Amino acid sequence: MLTFPALNGLAFILSRRDTVGAITTTMLWMPLINGLLGAGYLALFVLLAAPATATALAWALAAVVAMLWLALVTRRAVRNGVPPRLQPAYLLGAVLCGAVLTGLWWLFASTAVTGTDAATKPALTGLKILLFALALWLLIVLPPRFRWKDGASGILSGMPLVALAGLLSVAQDAAVDLEVRRALLAQMMFGVWLAPAMAIGFIYAMSRLLLRPRMHRLRVPVVSAGWVLCLATILGTGSALQWLATP
Repeated sequence: MLTFPALNGLAFILSRRDTVGAITTTMLWMPLINGLLGAGYLALFVLLAAPATATALAWALAAVVAMLWLALVTRRAVRNGVPPRLQPAYLLGAVLCGAVLTGLWWLFASTAVTGTDAATKPALTGLKILLFALALWLLIVLPPRFRWKDGASGILSGMPLVALAGLLSVAQDAAVDLEVRRALLAQMMFGVWLAPAMAIGFIYAMSRLLLRPRMHRLRVPVVSAGWVLCLATILGTGSALQWLATP
């Protein structure tokens, strides 16, 4: 669940400097919304899945998550975005809440997965590629074509299509024993709490830099450097969480 903010960075690369602020305000909501919906998907599947209905439940939950996402991102509060004066506190709150919830999950929940998870093969790879291509098309084509407000790019860059397909690839795979799927998704819950904080940190740092004229002219290398640092942080955090989760 420690997802890489590829679309967020691409939205910044495609931006004009005078639109960075508006894009950032709406974009900052997306990791929190996606993290909450992802945690809900994981928890409901782990709690409700039964052998006869697990695959249908996986797809039904994905449909519910998609509808809830559309409902949430069209609310006025999301469309108005996180005001610049509140953004540092918002980032700090995301980091603190993520750390606390991760610690509580580590203390009170079992995230151990048996050796069978190593043999689990990724599923729905074609769907993931298709959804990522669709997300790219929506982000690049729709805002300029329909002259949408600048904040629309921030929302579109937060579409959880690939992350949702990643959850589905595990949850709907009837070839894998249900208890193994439950254990894998429970293990994902260990990382879901910090994922929003990482994405919010990336968005906030990039926006602060790209508001400067010189940095915006160099936005491709600036965002690329941000991606490298974010990837290193994700890998390091993922390794630490995996070590903590090992019995």
